[in-house]
Amino acid sequence: MLRYYTFLCWLLLGLFIVKNEIVFAASFNDRVITIAVNKTSYPYHFQNNQGEAAGLTVDLWRMWGEKQQVDVVFRLMTWSETLSQVDNGSIDIHGGLSKTRLRAKEYDFTSDFFQQKNYIYIHRDYHVREIDSLKPFTIGVVRHSSYVDFITEQYPELVLKFYDNRFDVFNAALKGEIAAFANIDRISNNYPKYRELSQLFPAYKRLLFHQGGYASAVKKGNSQLLNFIEQGMRKISREERSGIEKKWLGIDKKTNNIVLLFSPEFAPFMTVSSSGEPQGLFIDMWRLWSEYTGQIIEFVPQSFENASEMLTSGGADIHIGFPDLSFTRGNLTMYPELRTAMQVYQADIKCYVHINNKRPATSADLAGKKLGVFQIIPNVENIRLLFPENELTFYQDFKTMIQQAEKGEIDGIIGVKDIMEARLQVANVQHDFYALPDSLLGANIYAVTSKKNNRLIEIIKNGFELIPEEELIKLERRWLNKDSKGYFKLNKQRAQLSKEEDSWLSQQNKIRMGINKNWVPVEFIDENGQVQGINIDINTLVEQRTGLNFTYEVFDNWQQMLEALKQQKIDIVASATETPERRKHIIFTDSYWDMPWVIIHQKQQGERQQIEDFYGRELAIVKGYHLIEKIRKEHPTISLRLVDNHEEGLLAVQNGIVDGFAENIASASELIRRDSLVTLSMSVLEDLNIDENNYAIRKDWPILRSIINKGLATITPAEKKQIYERWFEINIETGLDKSVVLRVSLQIGAIIVIVIIAFILWNRRLYREVKIRKALEEKMKHMATHDELTDLPNRLLLKDRINHGINYHRRQDRTMAVLFIDLDGFKTINDTHGHDVGDELLILVADKLSGCVRKSDTVVRFGGDEFVLLLTGLHHKNEAAFIAEKVLKSVQQPFELSVGEVRIGCSIGIAMFPTDGESESDLLKVADTLMYRVKAAGKNHYIFNTDN
Repeated sequence: MLRYYTFLCWLLLGLFIVKNEIVFAASFNDRVITIAVNKTSYPYHFQNNQGEAAGLTVDLWRMWGEKQQVDVVFRLMTWSETLSQVDNGSIDIHGGLSKTRLRAKEYDFTSDFFQQKNYIYIHRDYHVREIDSLKPFTIGVVRHSSYVDFITEQYPELVLKFYDNRFDVFNAALKGEIAAFANIDRISNNYPKYRELSQLFPAYKRLLFHQGGYASAVKKGNSQLLNFIEQGMRKISREERSGIEKKWLGIDKKTNNIVLLFSPEFAPFMTVSSSGEPQGLFIDMWRLWSEYTGQIIEFVPQSFENASEMLTSGGADIHIGFPDLSFTRGNLTMYPELRTAMQVYQADIKCYVHINNKRPATSADLAGKKLGVFQIIPNVENIRLLFPENELTFYQDFKTMIQQAEKGEIDGIIGVKDIMEARLQVANVQHDFYALPDSLLGANIYAVTSKKNNRLIEIIKNGFELIPEEELIKLERRWLNKDSKGYFKLNKQRAQLSKEEDSWLSQQNKIRMGINKNWVPVEFIDENGQVQGINIDINTLVEQRTGLNFTYEVFDNWQQMLEALKQQKIDIVASATETPERRKHIIFTDSYWDMPWVIIHQKQQGERQQIEDFYGRELAIVKGYHLIEKIRKEHPTISLRLVDNHEEGLLAVQNGIVDGFAENIASASELIRRDSLVTLSMSVLEDLNIDENNYAIRKDWPILRSIINKGLATITPAEKKQIYERWFEINIETGLDKSVVLRVSLQIGAIIVIVIIAFILWNRRLYREVKIRKALEEKMKHMATHDELTDLPNRLLLKDRINHGINYHRRQDRTMAVLFIDLDGFKTINDTHGHDVGDELLILVADKLSGCVRKSDTVVRFGGDEFVLLLTGLHHKNEAAFIAEKVLKSVQQPFELSVGEVRIGCSIGIAMFPTDGESESDLLKVADTLMYRVKAAGKNHYIFNTDN
């Protein structure tokens, strides 16, 4: 009987609910429901570029209307109007707003759509960590917004400045009218200056001041409409709501975080530490992305195969480092449900050969050989095209592939450079393999998502645009080997080409460049058959900055090369001087370096010869040089002997056939240095124009000139200087054998003795000049290996000393320690008092650190406020701990600076040789990682690797 009554009660209740729902529907089906939408509350509700209502809640309301079978109309208005129109009954429903106690007096709220966080965004130049510290600042807020209620209630002392809408707040922030503003969890990226605003007010500088419900509202007392709204919202499934949220937010508001997949077998890009923590270059890149976007992220390790299923099913949002999807040999047929969000990196694919093999010079020398390729590798189709005659074997794991190469069962292994070198190190065979110098291809790495989540793709791209390139370059230096080019470094220097230039470039596989085979040091072929020289180094930079690809065709002399260019048998030559005659047949780029003309002549002709000193004489000059016409026109009394190459011209001077040989200073000095020609001298022709070196290009390719000019514009003076210092050497060596002097003196007599004495006096003067030069060279060497501010050794010297230490300690079976030190609190002092005071502090810290170690140890300024100690000849790691404690106590003592007394601390990570690594890069990486662990744990401490 009890069961019967219970059933009857439930039945009556159900009938009552159905009846009420029918009544609700009937009362609203005969009219249009109006919904108030704010024009600037992106991405929840806003006015799009077509002037229509759009956003997350707009889509939600459209779906609600379908479920309830009613027509909805959106009214776009300012924020104040949305509230007043609902309050006076002109509009039925407010599209979406935060719940506050004041609003609850005027409106009835629906159930929460989701939880919303409210932040105060602070200008990046202000160091504020607590909301109470914002009292001196003016905070911009939208008039009548929930921010006003929350801030005035919780922080009544803060100063607010009111604006009519969100865009007005943003404009005021960019103009500097306000130093902070209130906003939701993201800046509206439909704001025209979104990127500029996000960089000035980054997500990592914001402070949370409220978290609460975000819902819809109706006029107070309108319970019938409120119930009708709730009825429709219940009909929207969790999956439908999640789809709308992902469309506009890129995430499901229920979880409110982004799940990132990574494949842990690909160190140094993405892997796990010994404690199971995600680490690597890509991991740190996405942590930066999280900082700048404010998105909460979660890392999940997963293989590439399983990643596809997780992304498709919604179990994860992004794979952070997926190879080019075309590698699947079927134009995405293996992963048709995935989409590349953006390219996040590019690395080199190289070929590695075991040292027991006959050493090939390039990858082309491996024709017909067996090659191993890791199965998951970008651009596999292009690798097949590069090795059409090779048998390619694909491996599922690195270990098997490397072992096969060690046994000689395959002749080479192909893989992404940084990954392969890390794998060779893991296998402890890094010294048994060498990389061929040429890079096969660029390996493009992408962030990959499901095709369904277009909004997330936009968020990914916007986030990476906010990260300063310098921070990404710093991560590369931390994770990659020193010889790695670095994608972000190269990308920063890359020339900005037009669409037309990019299109032309994509159609040109190779640009044929003529090379003079024996024009040292400008361009030449070395003993190994490789092209070398100043021009080649310039070419390499131009290739990196523009995407051009030069191939070299070798010529015996300049004249042949110039004729080949005119006939378009080649496309370009370097180090060509522009003349009116040449412009008839070829076009020229901007000048990329200048060299004065000189004349090589016999020393007995005297020093500092000028062009007039050769009137009535004969000069040798290489055929095709533009200087020929200039001398013939302006100095007609000089006879010219045209020679095929530089050796012929030099030989003519040595044998007295001509009185001099005209050449540029770089090539001339190299000729004299190489052959130790002490009987010859070199005079700079100051009255001739400086020789401007340009690229000469076939006349029908003006677009190539434009591309190269853009590439040349990216080359810095420091880069040019580095190239010139490498190739342009003039070594002065002089001196006389005293026994020869004495013998000649006795034989020839007093007059000759006087001449010799005069020569000795000249020689002594020259000796003093050489001595000064050598002292200057020693000073430059010291500057190259020491920090300018503290005079401590720098990174370059540290690398050398660690490597020497490794070799010594390995032989002696001793222990060595690397202490990586980062100052705690230095940035605050530097930002507060300026860089001069910061430099003052760094000098004092350097002195204290030097006083903590022995003379046999090394104290290095690694950069910024980072120092490294190299402790040698240790018996136990307790000795390193003793020094670390000594450093901590010393650094924590007060420093007397010009601005008064300051206090700082330091965090220390300690790596031990050989337990933490057997290379300089491994030891520094371990010590650096441990130092950051100390930072995260509270600073002012030191730790060793607990795995040892």
